[in-house]
Amino acid sequence: MDRDIAALERAKALDRDGADARIPTPAMFELWRGVHLAAESETEADRVAGLLAAFPTASFDAPAAARAGEVDARLIREGTPIDPEDAMIAGIALSLGEVVLTRNVRHFSRIPGLRVEGY
Repeated sequence: MDRDIAALERAKALDRDGADARIPTPAMFELWRGVHLAAESETEADRVAGLLAAFPTASFDAPAAARAGEVDARLIREGTPIDPEDAMIAGIALSLGEVVLTRNVRHFSRIPGLRVEGY
């Protein structure tokens, strides 16, 4: 939530285009973790709550867990592991056939079959 201009512009464009954007539950975890680590956690909590209220969620369910486990294990075997939360986000997107929108395209693009779009 560091006022990333590119992210804000991309979010506005998605909204204008009527895209169905959802926030994966592991990303919600990352946002709330950031709230509790922030120097001004009350202000940050308000910002996160506002963001989360604006979008539906994409849950980390059983099919997503199966895909995430596959992704995580493959990358560990290849010697290029990613954060477990990112494997979970990828698993959700793969199980739903959706795109991951991220500023870390290089990171997510290592996952076979995952459609990734940067901002």
